[in-house]
Amino acid sequence: MAEGQSMDGEAVDVGKQPQWQAEIRIKAAIDLVWDAVEDLSLIPRYHHDVRAVEYLSGSTRRAQGVSYRCVVPDGRTGWCIEKVVEHVPLRKTTVAIPEDSWGLGQNFDQFLVELTVEEEDEKTTLVRLRAFYIPRTWKAHLVNFLSLRPAMRRRALRTLEGLKVLVQKPELK
Repeated sequence: MAEGQSMDGEAVDVGKQPQWQAEIRIKAAIDLVWDAVEDLSLIPRYHHDVRAVEYLSGSTRRAQGVSYRCVVPDGRTGWCIEKVVEHVPLRKTTVAIPEDSWGLGQNFDQFLVELTVEEEDEKTTLVRLRAFYIPRTWKAHLVNFLSLRPAMRRRALRTLEGLKVLVQKPELK
């Protein structure tokens, strides 16, 4: 069962099945992958849509309770605020999206994105992104099924591929 926390700290149950998921194998040790995931300043280097990160909590590292804003200036311009609601070093980090400029918060409840890392061997790490949320209306269900789910999965895979390129660069090893 996917579990996270609401913005007031209460546990939330968003169901057994993720709305979408993407995964990739990175030829790097888990600690190197995790270090890149925790460093919020690196997001624009691997997330193709994000050009800037604003540190709302003052921290540049992921940790329980840290909030930051991702700014997307091109294409589908806008922003989203992400708040880390669960953080288990070298295992997983889960963010809630309490505010955004695209209407996710208006159309979906309990929007959580979970990133997990799993060591396959000392030089290979499996990274998985999964999203859990609940469409509020029949229209949100329809939009989710027809366009949002596949688009978000493609974007997540592209983000993971960007992370892979970043982490496998020789200067980071």
